[in-house]
Amino acid sequence: MSTEKILILSAIAFGVSYFVTPFIKKFSGKIGAIDIPNFRKVHTTPTVSGGGAAIFLGFIAAFLFLNRTSPEITGFAIATTIIVILGIFDDILGLSAIPKLIFQSLAAIIIISFGVQIDIASIFQGHLPQSMNLLSLPLTFFWLIGITNAINLIDGLDGLAAGVSTISAFTIAVVAFLNGQLTVAVLALIIGFSALGFLPHNFRSRIFMGDTGSMFLGFSLAALSIMGSVKLAAAFSLAVPILILAIPIFDTLFAIARRLITRKPIYEGDRKHIHHRLLDLGFSSIQTVIFLYILSIFFGGMAVYSAMIRPRYGYFVFAGCFALVLIGGMILIIVHQFKTRKNK
Repeated sequence: MSTEKILILSAIAFGVSYFVTPFIKKFSGKIGAIDIPNFRKVHTTPTVSGGGAAIFLGFIAAFLFLNRTSPEITGFAIATTIIVILGIFDDILGLSAIPKLIFQSLAAIIIISFGVQIDIASIFQGHLPQSMNLLSLPLTFFWLIGITNAINLIDGLDGLAAGVSTISAFTIAVVAFLNGQLTVAVLALIIGFSALGFLPHNFRSRIFMGDTGSMFLGFSLAALSIMGSVKLAAAFSLAVPILILAIPIFDTLFAIARRLITRKPIYEGDRKHIHHRLLDLGFSSIQTVIFLYILSIFFGGMAVYSAMIRPRYGYFVFAGCFALVLIGGMILIIVHQFKTRKNK
């Protein structure tokens, strides 16, 4: 594939997403795709929530000119379309957790059946019994579902989820390109540019991407991170995607741990995600978003670096980043708790 075609596809994705968003905003208001404020949301007035459809249209417009087919790409197209349809109904009707999980599971099963799987045998370098290879299926399933909902959980500030997803998509594109996965790299690029085209409207025009956007981006990033890392050595077929998506992954893990400790359902929302805590500590919305962009760029850079060096050195990079996130997260929680009690 020529550089000119890649640039054209990227421009199509960005342009369609950018120019279609105002029309999506008007249409979303008419059909009732409105995000109503509640105790855990930052916005205070009802806001149109259908921008994810513009992101998907930007992706589809470029995808139609890609002219690359394979079982994995076919499965990706079918599964992401199911996710988008689910998101549209959710943005309009406000679906509960169970029907969303059912259709997310359907999309995950479809893409897995088309060959998109985490290769657990390569992760453990063939040291597992043959029967343990069956763990690839549930591991892939939970990765797809987990990342899909992780992006949804960080979608709490203007530009946060869309920007972090853009950074992650571009990072996946670089890793896939280095790994010889050109088609995956181009898919990640057009998804990144589709999200980037929506971003100015998200900041300026008071339109959210809603569950349509967050679930589409989350599912796409989860799938492409697998597809783009299949040739990486040993454990880095999974470690690199974890680094790329470090912010949403660890925010979700902290949320699950927090809810288990307090004996609350893990699907029950709260106002203690990383962006909420930073806001409570005195950061403005834009400062919080920029700070998390910087962290995403840092971990993305570490992911690319890890994919380029020998695995034995990459393990230290991964362990260092893991420790950094864990320690940083604990410090943030402790400082937030201290300030909250002091204010009371």
